[in-house]
Amino acid sequence: MNARTTRIITGGAIAGLVAITLYLAYVGLNAPGSAQIVGYQQTGDPRRIVIVVAVSRLEDIAEREVHEDARSVTVNVHTTRSQGGTVPGDLTFLPVTVALQSGLGTRTVLDRAGNAVKSLGTYQAPAGP
Repeated sequence: MNARTTRIITGGAIAGLVAITLYLAYVGLNAPGSAQIVGYQQTGDPRRIVIVVAVSRLEDIAEREVHEDARSVTVNVHTTRSQGGTVPGDLTFLPVTVALQSGLGTRTVLDRAGNAVKSLGTYQAPAGP
């Protein structure tokens, strides 16, 4: 191989590595995850529950996934990372409203792993100013 061919191959390899690194960084920052479910609350509407989740400062709520059957309601709250970096290890608790196909009734609420979610009573909207 001559020097020119070596430079072309080396340049292509470096460009490929840069492209792969940028792609992995993008995917890593925007990788979907699941919020930690702390509990749930019932509302005045039997077909709506409020899932209380714990998220870090870098996470945003992306979507809700609900699977229902006669005995249970399984909920997964997906998150995305809004930015890179690190922050203190504190969590923020957020209410996430989930619509059900039929009233909750006596069904058990489960997280994505199939663990029972603790009932936190009835949702009370924050008081206005």
